[in-house]
Amino acid sequence: MAADQDNQQLPVKQKNPGLQVRPETALQAGIGYLPRSDSIDPDEKIQIAREEGYDPLAIEMALVSPRNTFADKIRLFILLAGAVALVVFFFPKDRFFEPSSSDLGSMRLGGPILEETLKEPGLRRKPWLKVLVDIDRLYFQEGKLSEAIRLAESALARVPHQERENWRELYYRYWELLADADRAHVLKTSTRSYLAGLPEDPFANYYFARAVLISADPSQSLGPETAAAYRQETEFAANQLDLACRTLEAQKTHPESDGEKKENLTDLYRKLRLEQARLYVLIWRLGDYEEDEHPDVVFRDKALDICEIEELADMKEARALKAQIYTRILDRWYWFEGRQIIQNQLRRKRDIRDRLDALNSELRAAEK
Repeated sequence: MAADQDNQQLPVKQKNPGLQVRPETALQAGIGYLPRSDSIDPDEKIQIAREEGYDPLAIEMALVSPRNTFADKIRLFILLAGAVALVVFFFPKDRFFEPSSSDLGSMRLGGPILEETLKEPGLRRKPWLKVLVDIDRLYFQEGKLSEAIRLAESALARVPHQERENWRELYYRYWELLADADRAHVLKTSTRSYLAGLPEDPFANYYFARAVLISADPSQSLGPETAAAYRQETEFAANQLDLACRTLEAQKTHPESDGEKKENLTDLYRKLRLEQARLYVLIWRLGDYEEDEHPDVVFRDKALDICEIEELADMKEARALKAQIYTRILDRWYWFEGRQIIQNQLRRKRDIRDRLDALNSELRAAEK
């Protein structure tokens, strides 16, 4: 009966003299359809179709509704299971959690320098203080970032090179404003010029590294010459940070360093080391090589080593960077590769994936 209901209409030729069909409506007569009725038996339908010259296979397909056999269902299930297995293999669950990259907070002088400080004694030994107060008033109170930057540039243009260290607080504020204004190239030029005379300054090294990281985006399509220039600049910034960190370590061991000073030096050290690790990751990513033939994996491993040092091991920011490194390693790991040398040890893909899962779980827990 279901077959009859599915095939109540069979097209016929209107000019067949041997077939007398009375249509229910004039519209059906115009288009040549059989009446919508169950009064015609399947045998009669077959006979009519044969007289009209339809192919026997077409007649059979029209009268028999298609049904999926048990074998068809088994084949479909096998195909679906295979597709699910491929998705799980090539797109494991850790790919759907992208760890957020954060930092320890920018290296800043702190809040605005108020005009009350100009009444303090010893102002003559701080010629930069009045300019800094004016800059902070423009930026923090009036919200005029561009005017504050112009005022700082005007004042710093008159500072002799040998006096830069005495004006370092003004330089620090100027770099903060440039970072807030996303003027990476100006920030990079200013900090590199400052480092030529004071290569160990932690603030200058920090902001120079930040400018390099922003301007050298490895996700962009870079030509060979541009990538080589960025790589050279990135290596220079990483070496500068290493010099600054060694200086901070020496200062922490000085007998005159009390508890508070050691804590501040440790905070500076952690921030600089984290930026250095990010620079190493940038060098690794700037090269377009296959992972097992990559000459820059040494920088990848240096970044992992930094993230695991005592001062950074328990930091959320270091864990997020490690997770990003592991994710990129797995993305570039071919399915037929058995092991890779990572941090001078042979690692299986399963080991790296387990480490990544653990890191992602810790980061998710930290975000709650």
